[in-house]
Amino acid sequence: MILKQYYEQKKQKIHEIINPGQVINNSVRLFNDNVFADSDIEFPLIMFKYNHIKWNTSSEKEYKADVDFSIFIVLKPSFENDYLESFDLASKVDQAILLHPNKAEIRKNKEDISNGITEIELISNSSLKVSEGQYTVEDDYWEKNSYYIWEINYSTTLIEKEYKKRYTMISNNFFNETDINDKEEEVRGNLRKIGFDLDDYNQVEYNGKKLLVIKNVDEKLTINDIKEVNLNESE
Repeated sequence: MILKQYYEQKKQKIHEIINPGQVINNSVRLFNDNVFADSDIEFPLIMFKYNHIKWNTSSEKEYKADVDFSIFIVLKPSFENDYLESFDLASKVDQAILLHPNKAEIRKNKEDISNGITEIELISNSSLKVSEGQYTVEDDYWEKNSYYIWEINYSTTLIEKEYKKRYTMISNNFFNETDINDKEEEVRGNLRKIGFDLDDYNQVEYNGKKLLVIKNVDEKLTINDIKEVNLNESE
């Protein structure tokens, strides 16, 4: 799910910047009020909270949403140095949230996907800072009031393209054969959900790539109205 991917990617980046060289721990986590009742809580604590999300769809299996979320920087209750540490931490959180993955990270991610190390593509959507300020609860007293909390609000746009991303629908009803290696039954089931059946396709080669092409096309297939491919069916 794109929301999980975005959170995990940003969680990793926040941890790398705030706790460089350390093993990932629970100092960066999803927001949960119960942590304020935990006597073993570690500081500083960074919590990520999704706000209300409304999805829109422009085509089948493709969803888009303007996503608002908050980052809470929580410091321990004892008064030390006027909590100036929160501003340094906020600057580091900004760096983690607002920066795009660099070329080296994108290149490594593509290599990892190609080598089967991961199936998760880096999300490079822009994020914007909307507002920030000291978080307080004025009406009701509870454990959270004992902590210093700095809240930063951000927004981004996320697009969920579950099947189109996985199966690389190119044009004229064919896709990369490499996308189904070692998981044919899973692919068959998922493709049927969107109206495709692997038994309707033949294997062909084009530019050194093995492709699957639907059986009921003509002997010549025009790609992007420019290139023609001779199809040699193999049953």
